[in-house]
Amino acid sequence: MLDQVIPFRYLSPEQREALRGDLTEETFEPGEVLIEQGDREDTRVFLIAEGSVRLLDRRFADRGPPRTVTAGHYIGERAALFDEPRAVEVQAAEAVRALTMSGDRFLRLVHESTPFAQALGGILRSKQAIFAPFDRFLLELLRAVGRGSIDLERLLPFYQQLEPALHPGATNPDELDIGALTYAVRRLPDNLTRTLAFYLTETLPALYVDPDSRFRAVPTAARRRAVYEMIPGKNMVLVRDGASDLVDLISCLCLYTIEARKIRRRVRDRGGLDFVGEVGLDSLATIWPSDTADRVKEIAMHHEDFRIEVHKEPNDYNSAHAETWCKQIAEATRTLYGCDPADLPSDLAVHVISSNTHSVPNCLSPWIGRNAQDILEWGRSSGHPFADDLWHDEYDLACALARDYVGASPERREERARAERQAGILNLGWTAFTGIAVQLIDTARVQWSDTDPGIPNAAPSRPSLVVNIDYAFGEQAEHIVGNLASLFGRNLASVNVLGKAGGLVGERGDVLVATGFVEQYRNHFHAIPGDGRMDLSRLRARLPDRRVHVGTMLTVTGTLLQNRTMLHFNRHIWRCMGLEMEGAFYLRHLVQSMNRGAISQDVALRFLYYTSDLPLRHDANLSARLRAAEGVPPLYAVTREVLTEILEL
Repeated sequence: MLDQVIPFRYLSPEQREALRGDLTEETFEPGEVLIEQGDREDTRVFLIAEGSVRLLDRRFADRGPPRTVTAGHYIGERAALFDEPRAVEVQAAEAVRALTMSGDRFLRLVHESTPFAQALGGILRSKQAIFAPFDRFLLELLRAVGRGSIDLERLLPFYQQLEPALHPGATNPDELDIGALTYAVRRLPDNLTRTLAFYLTETLPALYVDPDSRFRAVPTAARRRAVYEMIPGKNMVLVRDGASDLVDLISCLCLYTIEARKIRRRVRDRGGLDFVGEVGLDSLATIWPSDTADRVKEIAMHHEDFRIEVHKEPNDYNSAHAETWCKQIAEATRTLYGCDPADLPSDLAVHVISSNTHSVPNCLSPWIGRNAQDILEWGRSSGHPFADDLWHDEYDLACALARDYVGASPERREERARAERQAGILNLGWTAFTGIAVQLIDTARVQWSDTDPGIPNAAPSRPSLVVNIDYAFGEQAEHIVGNLASLFGRNLASVNVLGKAGGLVGERGDVLVATGFVEQYRNHFHAIPGDGRMDLSRLRARLPDRRVHVGTMLTVTGTLLQNRTMLHFNRHIWRCMGLEMEGAFYLRHLVQSMNRGAISQDVALRFLYYTSDLPLRHDANLSARLRAAEGVPPLYAVTREVLTEILEL
């Protein structure tokens, strides 16, 4: 059987021989149950050697004759692979002889044999269609975009069929999912409960040039979105390049719509608007703390009748946002060096870091280095909540407190800005609607004796320019890095992505070092060329109380579109450590640029992430906020390591 049944036939002879010793032969009489529906404890996998079995769904007994599995096939793998209860009852249709293995032994095969895992993955994708809900949702959304308008009512059934891991209450009509609702609201415009229409566009129509002077900008707590209230009830959203931003916005609207309807039903069932206080305002106050009752009333009257118009310019010859953004970097480079990026000296190394706007400049800031003790004393004496937590490295705490310390005094803000300008740190103020802030750092002017003690306190032997950019979003990353590669060309020495990721292994605060990426939408694997040029032992020494995992990362199309089955598939079949949204897009374009000779083959590529959430665990997913003491140490550890690697290059 092991020689004949796919995927077992793809095991090596040695692996098949080892497996034989772990198989148990079992026999079953006609009508005897092999697998009980709903069982979560028994994860055995069955190879049917003789006879046949029936698959019975006791919930729908009237849906025609049961399916039959005959000798020469296997059943029962989903319980082990996807950590799910048994979906159906498996009953012997006749006398059955089966070979069984434990679920753990089956997972060992998946993890140890790449041919076995690949063949199993193909079966799950093509024959069992486990990605079908994901594919159907995306297809329906893209069709709507092509029509120029998105009907949420048509999308909602496809969204619910996904059963997103971050929205466990998606199909429960009664129980309000506060965690999921919090996640969505923080990623949607602040005036959401008062908005009836969205105008989504990648480019600004001529009529709306300079929107900041014409409209009220609408904040979004946990997403960098360019949103403007055109008139009361109508928002214009400048969506970023690629599909990722649009997918994220619409999937969050789907989540919000489902949960808002539950709130409205509660208002109605408790007697209407006069009884809003009985809806459960305590839980909703965590989302809207200052105006909870008003928000509930708005939800009750809104009905989520959103009109969503999508504007795409078919032949747009105006500068794309990423190009305008890159032009600004070119002008800033001329300010620093007196020449265009194309004319930079050949010995000047350009290092791109995609991270955030604080960890890199904080590590290189002479002002923090000189004031670290004062910052720590202020944090403790003022009762700052960060100071009450446990910190392995006090300099991490100083960096975490620095923003609030500066914010408490206008004099400190100017003092810090002046010190960092003198140290060669140039902040670019405008993001050109990309949502990506930029800092240019001339390492020749950095005051190394006052920088972070975790990086070398001596200038690099080779003159360098560090281009620190804030996080890109999904497919936008390909456009951003493409412009940077074209701008700096042969001067580009390294690209370093320091991100946060959902972990499929380990714990929150662990570090994930990528060796390659699985691009979810195309189901392609992209290996990172070279050896990564990373001192892993030094990185581990920087985080003695955290783990460093090395392996493959998953680049997802949308965080909210992942369900538990898909996540377990990618954890076991592709052996992914975690999921993020930009890595494959960065890597794909950089490898193409290397192959075409636009940048050097020797460009060092480093991709490091700290684990901000565990999407397979409800107690540690994105709806549970990460404490500063959990997130800052791994972020600053990878920042220090990358800066050290850059200085040594």
